[in-house]
Amino acid sequence: MPEASSSAEQSGSKPLPDQEVEPQEPVPSPDTQEPTEAALPPYEQVPPPGQEILAPTTLVLAGQAIHALTTDSPALYHLSLGISELSAITSEVELSRVDTKGRDRPIYELRHLKAPAGGMYPMPSESPQYHIQRANKRVSGPAAVGLKKTRSLLSRKITGLSAVPVDPSGKASKFGIPTFVKNAAPVLTTDGREWKDAQNKTIALVHDDRDDKQHSLIVTEAMPRSQFDMLVALWCCHIWEFGVAHADKVHEGVNGCAKSVKRKLRQSREFGMMYSAAPLGMIGTSSKFSK
Repeated sequence: MPEASSSAEQSGSKPLPDQEVEPQEPVPSPDTQEPTEAALPPYEQVPPPGQEILAPTTLVLAGQAIHALTTDSPALYHLSLGISELSAITSEVELSRVDTKGRDRPIYELRHLKAPAGGMYPMPSESPQYHIQRANKRVSGPAAVGLKKTRSLLSRKITGLSAVPVDPSGKASKFGIPTFVKNAAPVLTTDGREWKDAQNKTIALVHDDRDDKQHSLIVTEAMPRSQFDMLVALWCCHIWEFGVAHADKVHEGVNGCAKSVKRKLRQSREFGMMYSAAPLGMIGTSSKFSK
């Protein structure tokens, strides 16, 4: 009988005298329990530079400023020259974005290439007559993008423009000028009335009034800041090209002479500004707009 009693004590809930008891942690009540990661409120992630999404809007060009919706709204972008009335003699225009503090931040340089060797040779098909180049490495996207004419296979008429990456080094050109990246796919395309992205989706509509020289861009899709800035720069390049292509022709007679004098005065002002700002070797002779 004593042995049975000893066995019962060993099987009971009380520990043996020589057995150590591990202390148990108290179970927190629901009122004092700390929140877990799953219970923490979500935080807003900051997108990388250039990847913040911009909503659709309408851009209006007024002189050297680009506004949203109306010309009396704060400027979103500034240009170093008024591109809608430039002649073929100008070779470079700077595009800046206005930041939240009202400061101009250069983002792209708009460039117009002249025919090589002072016009002795025609512009090579592998080189862009108009292209944009990043003003600094903080700007996302290709280092340079040029406007390349697209032609109909049957009539060979120009049907639009493709925005194709450009190698600005000039290493692939026998003239040492920028060239389109070989076999590069277009990042944007336009037929003069609308702009499409790489997936052939319409992202913006264009309105050009030749008589009043009014230009507007209706952005129809939301897009990252980097793509928006590139679209604006290429749109400005197209306006520049549009203005040169549709410049007043010089005619004989009194009216034609007056237009010629006015045009030459404007060109001399542009040349003077360009000469004072451009480094040696960047100034060449003007060339006609090639169809």
